Amino acid sequence: MRIFFPFCCMLMSSCCSAVTQLNVWHMLKEMDADFIATTAAFSKANPDIKVSVYLLPNEELKASAIRAVEQNVAPDVIIISSDNVGYAHLMKLSALPADMIDTAMPAADAQALAFNDTHYSIPLFTGNHLLMLYNKALVKTPATDWQQLSLQQPGFEQQGVHTLALNFQEPYWFALIASLFDAELTQDGKVSLNTAPMQQALQFYRHLSQSGLANMHCSYRCVSDDFYQGRYAYAVNGVWALASARAQMGDNLGVMLFPQLQQRFIKPLSSYIVMIFPNNSLRSAKAKQIKQLVAFMRQPQNLQPLAQKHFLAPYYLADPMQLKPADPIYAAVLAQSRLSQLMPASTAMVSVWNGLHKGLLLYLNNTLDAAAATELMQKVATRDQQLLEAGL
Repeated sequence: MRIFFPFCCMLMSSCCSAVTQLNVWHMLKEMDADFIATTAAFSKANPDIKVSVYLLPNEELKASAIRAVEQNVAPDVIIISSDNVGYAHLMKLSALPADMIDTAMPAADAQALAFNDTHYSIPLFTGNHLLMLYNKALVKTPATDWQQLSLQQPGFEQQGVHTLALNFQEPYWFALIASLFDAELTQDGKVSLNTAPMQQALQFYRHLSQSGLANMHCSYRCVSDDFYQGRYAYAVNGVWALASARAQMGDNLGVMLFPQLQQRFIKPLSSYIVMIFPNNSLRSAKAKQIKQLVAFMRQPQNLQPLAQKHFLAPYYLADPMQLKPADPIYAAVLAQSRLSQLMPASTAMVSVWNGLHKGLLLYLNNTLDAAAATELMQKVATRDQQLLEAGL
């Protein structure tokens, strides 16, 4: 039901007021109040432009945006993670005019954010990825490798505490372990899941559950509320959860680099937080007002406080380590960001998740062995990529 409310507002605004109405959708629950405040400040400075902000969960946002484009009632702006630019054709995203393309962005990042060599997104923040958190009241010496983590497990069990909280059945969390074995999800614009490294990652992942180090049935509640309440010593959650974690844990919250395995590093998948423009809104009658909003939101005095509050880096820093924050949590986040890998904006990247999820679940419940699971992953993801590229 919630998807029809923004549509109604859009339809009403055109007939009930001479003021230009802009509608912004986003997926960032933790930043909802901030976006509302920023756009309110924009409207105060530009009283002829009213901005309404609507929060939708990530998957709902993508599906709703595609339906909205089909019904010609799309929002003017969407704030979303940069990998979702892979839906550029289905969302009918506006290609950026030359004067809106960020030419100062590092070349590798600019290439990753471009879809088929065309720029569709305006970056706001970088550093959106998973992190390794720990409870300082329970962990005296953070484990630097998986063997150390296993050795700490009996001590936690004696205290009635679980060792590691993972959102275990979510493929985005599994992708951490895939990176530990250098298993690539995409290669040369195609899905790449049926590989020996991916099979090794599956086997190691199941070992974490079988050894009791992690709970296969753990959900997002484990990595958030249960961790905050001291039921887990370590947890893997996103940068987006840090403000809430600190509010509930205070000085007991710690952030560390992911543990190594035989000197191999975990490289979490990362993304930019970007603005995109569905249904060719940059070519609409409201293009001028949209550009005004973009320019306002990207001003350093508006972005920097939000970046600091949510432990992100503003887009205009080529190297986030230039920030040199005094806050040790923020510093640890930036250190992990340097070991992250930026997801490409491609049809392959947005197509891997369904296949990964199905293969992972069938492997974990012993329906398929590792080889059969990766074969299924590849088959499902390849089909999804083909359907997406066909516009279906």
